[in-house]
Amino acid sequence: MNATDGRPLSARNKASYIAAKAAYNARELDQCLTFYAREHQIMSRPAPPGREHIRAFLQETLAGWPDLRLEVAQVVAEDDWVMGRCVATATHTTAVMRIPPTGKQVVTTFWDLHRFDEAGLIVQTWNLMDSLALMHQLGLLPSS
Repeated sequence: MNATDGRPLSARNKASYIAAKAAYNARELDQCLTFYAREHQIMSRPAPPGREHIRAFLQETLAGWPDLRLEVAQVVAEDDWVMGRCVATATHTTAVMRIPPTGKQVVTTFWDLHRFDEAGLIVQTWNLMDSLALMHQLGLLPSS
């Protein structure tokens, strides 16, 4: 099936995923949120429907990691599904996981899966982050 502009839905949704990440990196949260449906729901943690929950999640992430940069490494799209792997780089300048700021630069990977509606908006999101790599870099895990 094709989008209204003639592109396959998967291509449209993949482009929207990449554009949403670019808006996030530019700290243009209002622009980033235009890619999410009003009834969007975060599925990887208990949250009721509503775009305000993804806004809060994005704002909390930036508050904890003010210089966070996301590099989209891979994106796979099929029909109304888009799966991405991003590399996140940030400096530990605020208390995170009860760890006082260390000033260390940390790099971790996260994956997100999004389901898009017919209008090309994200309606559901699942997130998974490599928390072990982050905890290791913050000194919460012993070196091997």
